Amino acid sequence: MKTMKRMFAVMAVTIVSATAMAQYEGTTVYDRVGHGNDSIEALGNLSMLGDYYKMQNWKDAYDCVMPLLQKAPLAQVTTYTRGEYVIYQLLLGTMDKGERQKYLTDLLFLEDTRMKHVQALNSFSKPQNQTSHGAVLARKAYYYSIFAPNVLDNYSLDNAYDMFSEGIAEVNEDPTHEVEGFVLDQYFKTSYAKYKADQDGFREQFLKDYLLCKEVCEKMLEKANQTTDEAQQQKIVAQYDPTLMAVEHQFAESKAADRDQLIAIFTPKVEARKTDLAYLRSVINILQNNDCDDTDVYFKASKYAYDLEPSYNSAIGMAQWTQKQGKNAEAVQYYDKAIELCTSDKQKARIAMKVVYALANSGQTGSTEAYLRKAEQYDSSMAGRCDLFRAQNAAMKKDYNNALALATKAAQEDASITGTVSRLKTRIIDAQARQAEYNKANAEYKAQLEKQQKLENFWKGH
Repeated sequence: MKTMKRMFAVMAVTIVSATAMAQYEGTTVYDRVGHGNDSIEALGNLSMLGDYYKMQNWKDAYDCVMPLLQKAPLAQVTTYTRGEYVIYQLLLGTMDKGERQKYLTDLLFLEDTRMKHVQALNSFSKPQNQTSHGAVLARKAYYYSIFAPNVLDNYSLDNAYDMFSEGIAEVNEDPTHEVEGFVLDQYFKTSYAKYKADQDGFREQFLKDYLLCKEVCEKMLEKANQTTDEAQQQKIVAQYDPTLMAVEHQFAESKAADRDQLIAIFTPKVEARKTDLAYLRSVINILQNNDCDDTDVYFKASKYAYDLEPSYNSAIGMAQWTQKQGKNAEAVQYYDKAIELCTSDKQKARIAMKVVYALANSGQTGSTEAYLRKAEQYDSSMAGRCDLFRAQNAAMKKDYNNALALATKAAQEDASITGTVSRLKTRIIDAQARQAEYNKANAEYKAQLEKQQKLENFWKGH
């Protein structure tokens, strides 16, 4: 459903912007500034803006930016990119409230002007210089939230949060873009401020904001791992890794995910909104991500959601519920359904591993190999964890040589489990030594019994 919404949103934007795109595509700056004295002034300001920008002469550059925004807003995209940075530097460089009010008001005006003309500006810009209404609105929210407190008389935390929420929602509707890291960081700080002001009323939304920020950061860091362009990889990591760390730290500091409080919050709400599929799925996601996926409210939300429209998340909830009841065969069926409904191969691999552990916990270790192979098939990076499980299974069967070989292979396949593998190998070697001692003692005992039996048989014959 969400994928369809995104597709329709992108289609709508494409249709609406078609006229503007066609209007300015292939034009030059001379076509876009018009004719007469204003155009001459605009061309002069563009030239001087470039010179002042290179010299880091922010005040003179600022005097070029504002006339361009007012009289030639479609001249060049650099009016906005350079203008934004110029005014930002001026804001950082003064503590005078009057100057800050003027510069911030002009910066917000710049973002409003860019939003107004964003499609037309995109029509003649290089892909790397194009943006969207939502991305610009999110940037406006960023500047408003960090500079407006104690500067603008009409500042409010609610305005900042609403601006962020609207801009980020628009960006998330476009599957080709992600929210910028610094925007996410400030958005979550704003959300945290609202949570501290109203812990009971805003807790649920704060949890959703945390999951959104965490999801975007993790997705982008995964993208960095997959790229072969080292410079691009470093750029992504530099933007999203510190953001993820800050978000995780603030969330831990908030203590918003207190288990008992989450159960108390969602138990009555799940029952009251048991036919609201979107809400139920949101609750399932929150509970899963906060170690509450063994609670009655989680199982109840999963059942209501599954009955309305099965999804891989609700199927996992049903699997965990039936597993808790000891219905292991039924649990595996739900896990299979979750794999069927999931569209992400990496997520399918994780679900397959859940089946492996479910089978192992029920004593059906002989049935795990098929799901281990599925996990490896869906995500080759899971090979190490699969071989680690095989090593543990072999050790339980006292097949120590095979267990050691599999453990060594697992560490070679996945460096992140080296510590776990090392501890397992130590236990295997200790168990192997104890088994050898037992076997030796048992063999000596049997030999002694055999000698005693022979001696008894000898005396019986005489």
